[in-house]
Amino acid sequence: AGPIWGDLTPQETRRLYHTLLPRSLVGLNELGLMKPEELAPLAYEARIAAKGYARSRCDATGRIAAVLFEEYRSLRDYGRLGAGGSMTWEQVWNKYEAQIVAEECSEELDSLGAASTATTARPKSNKRMLDQEELTSRIYLRILERSCATNQAFDDMFLSGKNGEDSDLAEIASKLDNGVREILLRPQENARAIKITQQMDKQREKAEWKRQKQLERWKKKLAKRRKESQSQTVLVERKEDTEFVESPSTAWSDPQRVYVLRIMAGTRRYFRRLLEDTPSR
Repeated sequence: AGPIWGDLTPQETRRLYHTLLPRSLVGLNELGLMKPEELAPLAYEARIAAKGYARSRCDATGRIAAVLFEEYRSLRDYGRLGAGGSMTWEQVWNKYEAQIVAEECSEELDSLGAASTATTARPKSNKRMLDQEELTSRIYLRILERSCATNQAFDDMFLSGKNGEDSDLAEIASKLDNGVREILLRPQENARAIKITQQMDKQREKAEWKRQKQLERWKKKLAKRRKESQSQTVLVERKEDTEFVESPSTAWSDPQRVYVLRIMAGTRRYFRRLLEDTPSR
């Protein structure tokens, strides 16, 4: 731990907080090695620990600003001060349960509305409402996924211009991933997780390489098309000048028209040369 007054700027603290978020737990669920109901409580505790440690390393001004913002959010959400800080497990559960139920009700109402506009008879929805077991599973999954979500406004404020992680933070993240797998998985499962992760990294690198190659090809095609377009524009202008002076044989039957066309063509060339010779300001 750093000094009691903090040793990191708000920008460094934000990057450290992002590094400590429990993304490795989300990865274990994506790999199918553990279930959301096993990982969600761990992710909840890990997020609180990451928040507390990162804040303990932040300087005094950053801590004061964070406390003031939490008090404002407490007054906004609960109508009183002193209710800030991290939400309890029960509060988190109730929050996401209400969200999921509201989403299901909204989808049900939308389907009923669409059915009522399609027929004059009483609409019947074929959508099955969530049972308790499915609702519980979705709440666990939502808690696990949201454990790595952060406030986008603060990210834009403190992480702008940072396209990559520092080497120290990348090393910390790697050690955290390895430590989590060693604690939660058996040796065989840990080896399997490492193998799958390496394969996924190779696939991402290959996809990124293909994307860069495709981008280079598009740039070359765009430059070629621009060059061809410029060449065609020059040819069209030259052709217009020639056609403007050299009209078909039937047009030369009228001497006055020929005379007017020649004057117009000469005037056009004169003004074009005049514009070309005029220095740009």
